[in-house]
Amino acid sequence: MQQSSQVPVKLPPVYGIIIAVICITLTVIFYVTNQYGTLWTGFCTSLVFFLGVMFAIVHYNSRHHHHTSMMSSFAMGFRTTLLATFLVAVFSLVFHFLVVNSGKNYIDQDPFVGDANVISNANTDRQAFWIMFLGNVLFANIAMGVLAAMLAALVFKANQKTTRNQSEENV
Repeated sequence: MQQSSQVPVKLPPVYGIIIAVICITLTVIFYVTNQYGTLWTGFCTSLVFFLGVMFAIVHYNSRHHHHTSMMSSFAMGFRTTLLATFLVAVFSLVFHFLVVNSGKNYIDQDPFVGDANVISNANTDRQAFWIMFLGNVLFANIAMGVLAAMLAALVFKANQKTTRNQSEENV
C-alpha cells in the first residue's frame, strides 16, 4: 500500500496573500474607473480585511476540528492581518509613485498662474496620499483585521462554557 503524506498548509500566509490580492485588484479597478481616492473605496477594502480574517479563523478552527484555543485563533488572525497589510502597503506605495504620480501633470492645469500653483497642487496631493496611506491602508486595515480576529476568536472558541458553570453542574 502507498501511504500518502499530507503536508500541513500554514493558513496565515495563504489567507494573507488572498486578502491582499483581492484588495490590490479592487484598488486597480477603482483606479481604472476614476474612483481611486474616494472615501467609500477605503471602506470596501476594510470590509475585505474584516471578512477575510473572519473566514481565515473559521477555516483554521475547522481544520483543527474546533479544538483550538482563543489565543491561537486570535494569533492566526493577527498574523494574517499583518501579512495582508504589509502586502497592500507595499503595493500602495509602488502603485502611487509609479502609476498615479506619473499620470499627473500639474503644468497643464493653469498655465497663467505660474509655479506657485504647481508646487501647491503637488504638495496637496502628496499630503492627501500620506493621510490616505496612514489612515486607510495602515490604520483601518489593521484595526479591521484585529477586530475581526478578536471577534472570530471569541465566537469560535472551542469551549463555550466557563469553569464556573461546569462546577455548578457537578455539584
